Amino acid sequence: MSAASDPLLLRARLRAGLVEKVEIVSPRVDPSPVFLGLKPEDAAILAGRLFSLCPVSQSLAARTAGDAALGVMVEAATRRAWTLGLVCERLGEMLRASLLDWPGAAPVSEDMGRLRDALKALRALPEAGAAVLPELRAATKGLGLGGVDKKSFFDRQASEARDDESQVVMAPREPDFLAAGDNAEIFAAMIRDRGFSRAPTLPGRCPETGASARRGCSGNLADRLEARRDDMTAALDTIEQLLRGGEPPQDALIAMGGNGRGFAAVDSARGRLYHSVQLDEAGRIADYRIVAPTEWNFHPEGPFARALRAARVGAGAEAKRRIERLAFVFDPCIRAVAEIVGETLA
Repeated sequence: MSAASDPLLLRARLRAGLVEKVEIVSPRVDPSPVFLGLKPEDAAILAGRLFSLCPVSQSLAARTAGDAALGVMVEAATRRAWTLGLVCERLGEMLRASLLDWPGAAPVSEDMGRLRDALKALRALPEAGAAVLPELRAATKGLGLGGVDKKSFFDRQASEARDDESQVVMAPREPDFLAAGDNAEIFAAMIRDRGFSRAPTLPGRCPETGASARRGCSGNLADRLEARRDDMTAALDTIEQLLRGGEPPQDALIAMGGNGRGFAAVDSARGRLYHSVQLDEAGRIADYRIVAPTEWNFHPEGPFARALRAARVGAGAEAKRRIERLAFVFDPCIRAVAEIVGETLA
């Protein structure tokens, strides 16, 4: 785990505006040793405090993995409440990052006011329920979710992306997204290889996770930005459905295991988050492993690196901005900064 000031560094070597080489330097460190020796319920509490981003997702992953190791069955009402908290966090994290992390024009004061209103409503919603939905709907509509105001923040953001995309040429790519069907293979790999958590791959695959994967989008910057917007709208609709008593999405929160070993897959704001736990004979944590969404999307041979290689991004400050915008739609868990190295004109 790294301090918020430590960025994900994206070193790109350019020749005549084309990306020849990409190096991804991550400051992230494995936080899992801090859970060793704890009881599963204490690990869930610690996870919610330890991670500044997506603490609900991290806590639920720890709680669910621990329950699976102990063979605890979770009641349907509890699962619905957990999923509601998870989706509220997903929407809030995506809204916050959309306004504060976009490498482009800063949001105006009205946008920031709507963001504050939306985040306040989302924090209150698990307890207050449908009473705060009108406030949430009004704030998100003002930002451009489900609205028709072409001057909204999200419409201005989309316009910036389209202007940039007209100057960027990227090679077509076959989509490959993480899915619930991959869980058993990932669980086995997490047990087998501790290094898997740092650089996860599946046989012949470096798949993608996150908003674009949830929406089935493998396009370029503007398409991915639109998919992100659609994903936030879908999260808003899911919140309303859950409040009406609807069933939670099947792949939002998945557990596997028993006999002292448990595994959880949680679909967080930035994609699929995995926790694995092994308990000792005293019921305390003897081994703990985490795979975060960033490790999939920003794997050295992963979807971001593949998208950027051989892309035409221009030169200088414009190239830097375009690389950072592409990183934004792949949504790292930490700030991403591009560095242009060895730029040549021919």
